[in-house]
Amino acid sequence: MKLRMRIRKGREVKFISQLDMMRALERAMRRARLPLKFTEGFNPRPKMSFTPAIPVGITSDAEYVDVELTKELALEEIYDSLNSTLPPGIALLKVGDAEGKLPLSSVNRALYTVVVDLGCASREALEEAIGKILSSSEIKMVKKSKGKEKEVNIASGIYGIKINTAENDRFTLKMELAAGQDASVTPFMVIDALREYVPSLNVRGVNKDELFVFDKGRKILPL
Repeated sequence: MKLRMRIRKGREVKFISQLDMMRALERAMRRARLPLKFTEGFNPRPKMSFTPAIPVGITSDAEYVDVELTKELALEEIYDSLNSTLPPGIALLKVGDAEGKLPLSSVNRALYTVVVDLGCASREALEEAIGKILSSSEIKMVKKSKGKEKEVNIASGIYGIKINTAENDRFTLKMELAAGQDASVTPFMVIDALREYVPSLNVRGVNKDELFVFDKGRKILPL
């Protein structure tokens, strides 16, 4: 039985790494006595695969994991037993059959909610900055990966930025960005680009709302 789970990473655990998140899930599954399927070899591990890691400091309602079990169980039983053993800040939002679904490695877009303070800047300045970012064909950023730095152009991976709500100088932005193994753009990269025009911009919170495959004009959810 191959399951796909949608996991929440809440404020209590937003500063833990992807590896720590994986370990917490594995421990919870063991406590829930789920019949995990293991790899072969000298160091057997549960057969689990995750969507690409999010930066530390981001909360998420769209962390996906595929898990293989040795026998069939009712989805309701899995949902209840795992939620009862997960630590505070981590929750199972949905569980379903992974058979026949697109592999998690194929996800290529993510939706984020980003809360910012403008400081001394105006809404007009923010709107103008967003317009410049969306119309730019080249936005250079230095990307760090495995201890190495590489300059990348993130412009083609920014599909949308819009102001969702505003209260005084606090604004909620919605961002649709590239995600996945081949290329990804984080909200922090976009904020750095916006700060070129609005230096006083300050991030108050970032949440990943959804992860999906965008193909030929269609949006396909993992679960």
